[in-house]
Amino acid sequence: MSRFVTLKKTDADFAQYIWGTFSNTETALPIESLNTGTTQESITFEIKLVNEIMKPVDLVLLSRLIKWNYFFLLLIPLFFVGIKNFLSQNISDPLSFSLAAVSSLFLFAGLNIRNDVLDHVSGFDRIIKSSGKKPLLLGWITADSANRIGWSLCFIALALAVPVCIHQHESLSVVGITIGLFLAGNFLDKNNYKFSLFSEFILFLILGPALCSGYQVAMGSGVDTEILIFGTVWGVAVLFLLYIVQFANLFETSQAGIKNTLTKMGFDKSKTFLISWWAFFIGLWTMYHYFYASRFWLGLGTAILICGSLPTFIQITKTHSPIGSDLIKVRKAGSRAFGLMVTLLVVELIWNFYHQLKSTL
Repeated sequence: MSRFVTLKKTDADFAQYIWGTFSNTETALPIESLNTGTTQESITFEIKLVNEIMKPVDLVLLSRLIKWNYFFLLLIPLFFVGIKNFLSQNISDPLSFSLAAVSSLFLFAGLNIRNDVLDHVSGFDRIIKSSGKKPLLLGWITADSANRIGWSLCFIALALAVPVCIHQHESLSVVGITIGLFLAGNFLDKNNYKFSLFSEFILFLILGPALCSGYQVAMGSGVDTEILIFGTVWGVAVLFLLYIVQFANLFETSQAGIKNTLTKMGFDKSKTFLISWWAFFIGLWTMYHYFYASRFWLGLGTAILICGSLPTFIQITKTHSPIGSDLIKVRKAGSRAFGLMVTLLVVELIWNFYHQLKSTL
């Protein structure tokens, strides 16, 4: 049978309850929070026996923790760099490339878990209603256990990166820069990229130019202009995904006093910003294809992308209130536009790969 405990952030037992270390047989589920994110925060916990929590099998739990459905953010640049260098016969160290790829996946998984832990501890999950299905809020795992798993995955990633740095000395600088960016984003600005403009910029660098450059260097190829431009294009697209999530949660985050790009702008300016940002991305996409792709894909891909983006622009324009379902519709429309871009990119890469193989046979 469950019971309820209300604690203030200043109480001695607060940290033990929020991290789930207060008991080995019970777990604390935060069900109500007041003054979230402040020193006056208080949380009402529902205390349940661990064996009363309906949990999925470990594999399902782990997949939810690491957010496997977001791994495409790494896999698309990996696919791009691999195909590009295969076509140019520029892969001199496939083993290091493979290790770098696996290392990046472990690191991404670990950081995803750490992000959820920070959301749980900071109170962000208790602000955003859509966070209710996260494993930590459901009581499937404690914040302390999840944090240990997250850091373990990060250390495995670092261990896998060591032989890459030994074989490809240039990788050491890329790994060093990436670790520096990670530390800056996690420890200088409230430990979460949702809460500062600086951390958003770091997210752009890590998932854009730094990621693509790292893959390129790991395979024994030097960083070239095309990789940097593609990394920039991809990083801008990734930030658009972040911004449409911020827009969907604009009312809750504004009320909670969270400072990010869109809450600082306000509702009306955020609409203009979203349209401008995706239009900026389309411009970068077009520029990249003008210099590095065939005229066929420049014309066809850009035309399809522009047409496919129109519903997103229309949905943003006709959204007149920061309250209601229209903000969720913007997020869904923006996600579809992003998905269309990814589909075009993958089809283009497969097309180029097929025709290159066909010409060599």
